[in-house]
Amino acid sequence: MRLLTPRGAVAVLLTSALLAATPVVTAAAAPSRPAAVGLVTFINASLTPTGATLSVDWADVPGAKKYEVFASTSYDGVLAKQTPNVTVESSRATIPRLLTGRNYYVQVRAVSDGGTGPKSWRVGHGTMVGEAKLSASTPRYRAVSWNICSYACSNFSKRQKTINSRIVELKPDVVALQEASRYSTAPKGYRFAVEEQNAILLRSGQFTAVKKNSAGATSGMKRFAKKVATPGRGVAWAAVKHKSGKYAVVFSVHLLAGTSSKAVAQREYEAGKLSSFITSTLKGLRKSHGKLTDWTKAPVLVLGDFNTHKGRTNDDTMKVLNGKGWYDGFDQARRLVRQHHNTANPDWQRTPLVGIRWGSHVDKVIVRPSRSVVYRWESAGKIVNGKYAAPLPSDHNPLVVEVGLK
Repeated sequence: MRLLTPRGAVAVLLTSALLAATPVVTAAAAPSRPAAVGLVTFINASLTPTGATLSVDWADVPGAKKYEVFASTSYDGVLAKQTPNVTVESSRATIPRLLTGRNYYVQVRAVSDGGTGPKSWRVGHGTMVGEAKLSASTPRYRAVSWNICSYACSNFSKRQKTINSRIVELKPDVVALQEASRYSTAPKGYRFAVEEQNAILLRSGQFTAVKKNSAGATSGMKRFAKKVATPGRGVAWAAVKHKSGKYAVVFSVHLLAGTSSKAVAQREYEAGKLSSFITSTLKGLRKSHGKLTDWTKAPVLVLGDFNTHKGRTNDDTMKVLNGKGWYDGFDQARRLVRQHHNTANPDWQRTPLVGIRWGSHVDKVIVRPSRSVVYRWESAGKIVNGKYAAPLPSDHNPLVVEVGLK
């Protein structure tokens, strides 16, 4: 065997050292495409000199560097659209320069170093039709509409305590209740303005009921006539005075339920009669209580269970009301909270019932856009750890709105 010379031994040692010190380089994995964006939620709306805006929010997608937001007035059009309306780096966006009073569909997709992810579910919302310019002295009313199902649903004597507890927690100035025939005890700090099938409660220190006189009533209940089906529960109303000294009229509405052709036709008929009834009520107050204010120009707050939503394509109840100048406060709201949580909960589920495309809300406040600002709209079922708190108070959740009226 031939021995290495000292110089050869040193060369071998250096070569071995270099090999040991050189890291092993493996091929880097290609970046993967981002996952799909989850449920997109509408959170804000506004009117600007360049058109309407809608603001949306969604959960962060891991690895996303930016997001592309698409909007279209067509449900199929937004799916086909490839050029985004806006591109943002955070998981929130405002879509500008939209047409007023139109339904828009929105999708979002994430973009990462690995490419673009799939588009989110299509979600829809209407842009604002218009909005009043209110003075700084115009009161802001906080109101609740709630179908409490006192006669058709069981265990009301126990549920009434939960209902009253939730009303106190929400602290509305005025409450419009539907299906309230067995509701007999107002929560502490509230009193009845109307105690009927549809009830109206006023918060002490915020509103007082206007007293009737020999010339006419200041509250009442009206059930609409039958056209093609047994009518709904009608409308209650009350003339009230705010602590600011301003007068208003509150209406609690319950239109006929059902999806049959006759039920829909009857409900559309009732919607048309509702507008006429509001007008006649204001004219009656002007005759009987005209010394207090011009009631035909008084603010009007209309809340209730209208038994219709945008997902019902064979139902023109809201189209009838739109034709009379009344619009859903859901589409007029500057701020939306829990847009996808349906206000109705017919199966008494503790897990929130989610309407993906629109949010299916039969409970509404309707407003005249030129005479109102809807500051906030909230589906306000009490949630604890992601579920509705037990015991459930009703098969509907309370709807809370904050609104300014003139």
